[in-house]
Amino acid sequence: MRKILILRKPAVDFNSIEKVFTALIPYLAITICLLPKYSKGLFGRLYNILFVFTLRKSLLHLSGHDNYIFSIPFFKKTVLTIHDLEGLHKYEGVKRWIYYFFWIKLPVKNASVITTVSTFSKNEIIENTKTKKNIYLIHNPLTLPISYTPKKFNATKPRILHIGTKANKNLERLIHALSKLNCELVIIGQKSDQLLNQLNQAKIDFTFKSNLSNEEMVEEYKACDILVFVSTYEGFGLPIIEAQAAGRAVITANVASMPEVAGEGALLVDPYSVDDIREGIVKLIEDEDFRESLIQRGLENVKRFDAEEIAKQYREVYDAIDNFIMHN
Repeated sequence: MRKILILRKPAVDFNSIEKVFTALIPYLAITICLLPKYSKGLFGRLYNILFVFTLRKSLLHLSGHDNYIFSIPFFKKTVLTIHDLEGLHKYEGVKRWIYYFFWIKLPVKNASVITTVSTFSKNEIIENTKTKKNIYLIHNPLTLPISYTPKKFNATKPRILHIGTKANKNLERLIHALSKLNCELVIIGQKSDQLLNQLNQAKIDFTFKSNLSNEEMVEEYKACDILVFVSTYEGFGLPIIEAQAAGRAVITANVASMPEVAGEGALLVDPYSVDDIREGIVKLIEDEDFRESLIQRGLENVKRFDAEEIAKQYREVYDAIDNFIMHN
């Protein structure tokens, strides 16, 4: 049976999910199909549902933020990959109810198989849907063509890399944590007047960069001394393993999926504590032995996220559905 991977219409600012499957495609016998409309408004979403309906005789794998397509029980053989339930934490009132019902509850009920990318997300899905289905844990792979690149650590003025400017990325607390440290902060994401004011008030040497290519992102990892990724919520957290693969020291949060992804290759801090974030950064700057041991553990940890091995796990799911072995 023909297998089709359905991805959202490409967007400049949001492409982490597309990056995941770009890394897997060489190892999957599957056709990529991009949705024709952005997930905005009733018309665009209904158009996407009707478009996918024309593909219903194939095995359909839906990944991304267009779960609503499977809220309609018209599809026989389906795999739904849920990366996170961020909307439950972001929306309130009627919006939250709509998100819950059409992006989580009904798609989980209708899909033949559910996969997710972390134990944290798996537990969130079970807790919020009470589903009895077996949810398959398949981690995300390392997505960038990145490998270990030695770099002399700049202990005088370290270059700190931060990725993302959405609320959950916790940039505001990081700015406060860095306000008395001599460092260079590189932020990958869209700037705003509010962030610029905070950075200027904290007297931080900073640079904003956005819309980078994969090659440019690799160079940012190589150029940094430390990745600080202290989000308050992540379904996975790709920057953790990308920085580890480059051989860079990583600080990440001790909540959500991040400890699971980081393994023993990152310093975990309380993302809600400015003092804890600051103390973690100072420790990595001042303690060379600890920093080097963390980098080595990170290089070992990233081996868990080999694209070929993860693609194999998806192939096993496809084969099981094809052979009518899975019953939910």
